[in-house]
Amino acid sequence: MTVVLVIAAVAFVLGTWVRSPDAVVLDARDQTVVVFASVESRSVSSDIRIQGEVAGAQQEPVYVVPPTGAQRSIVSEVAAHEGPLSNGAWLGKVSDRPIFVFSVEIPLFRDLAYGDNGPDVSSLQKALGVELSGTLDRSTLAAVRAVYAATKTDPPGGRFSGTYVSTDEFYTFPKGLGDVSLVSIAPLGSQLGESHPFAVLGFGTPYVTVRASVGEALQITPKERVTIDGVGGKSATGVVTEVGSFQQSSTNAGRPPGRDIRITLDAGSDLSIGESVSVLFGTKAMPDTAVPTLAIRSDASGDFVMKRAGAGPTMRVGVTVIRNADGWSAIRSEELKPGDEVLVSE
Repeated sequence: MTVVLVIAAVAFVLGTWVRSPDAVVLDARDQTVVVFASVESRSVSSDIRIQGEVAGAQQEPVYVVPPTGAQRSIVSEVAAHEGPLSNGAWLGKVSDRPIFVFSVEIPLFRDLAYGDNGPDVSSLQKALGVELSGTLDRSTLAAVRAVYAATKTDPPGGRFSGTYVSTDEFYTFPKGLGDVSLVSIAPLGSQLGESHPFAVLGFGTPYVTVRASVGEALQITPKERVTIDGVGGKSATGVVTEVGSFQQSSTNAGRPPGRDIRITLDAGSDLSIGESVSVLFGTKAMPDTAVPTLAIRSDASGDFVMKRAGAGPTMRVGVTVIRNADGWSAIRSEELKPGDEVLVSE
């Protein structure tokens, strides 16, 4: 009997020490977790930002055949950079022969020698800025020699009476295509061929294209002003000119199905065709003092946050909410600065 009483007593004592898992969970449920967050300096905006790229209205490859005496077309010098090209721009050299680009009213359809005449000659004279005679005269050939002299290369036929204009080196395109830009150029030492042009030219006014999701597209309207940011600190402005129909396939850049947005760049843009950009639809917001929206509290006196005050209790700080976006609130308060901590939940 004594043994039974001892066992019962021990069991009672252990029962007061040992607690079931369910009891632990119930106690934990009643515990309060206090969460603080830092005040930050950040842009708080509901505007939409989408990645896109600069495109040209039309693109044309420049193919170069091996010059006389060369077996292959090899890029021996690169002179031009991606971006807008002036008329008569020198792109570089292929197998030591220079390649030029001219925008003319009537492209050359033949090699031109002294005494040749016709509308193609007149178009070339306009591009070279010489007197219009319609005949390939001495002043026109002198201008051709000057173009080659800038590249430290003799023109076809030499520097004297044998000079002529070669369509293999003077690449001419219709002026009606618009402004010319260099989209890309083959690297130094590369071999050219049917599938490897020397350069790709873009014609017309560059524009930006982005793929917007269905939800984003609902917030974008034609004639809306936008801000475009490029690489290396480049920036530009433009206007939405087209909100396309829904496209079921993804873009090459990995953007999901949606609607293609076209943006016309304002004059003076230094963005280049083919360049990746980020487009901000709406007004660009400057950094504000901001806190998580969950930290904002309200009472009869207005909006406020509870600021952590060292090891002591939190203190009430009144704030003015400027805007809300993406879980953050831009605020105005003389008593808060970035780095302070505010109560989010307790």
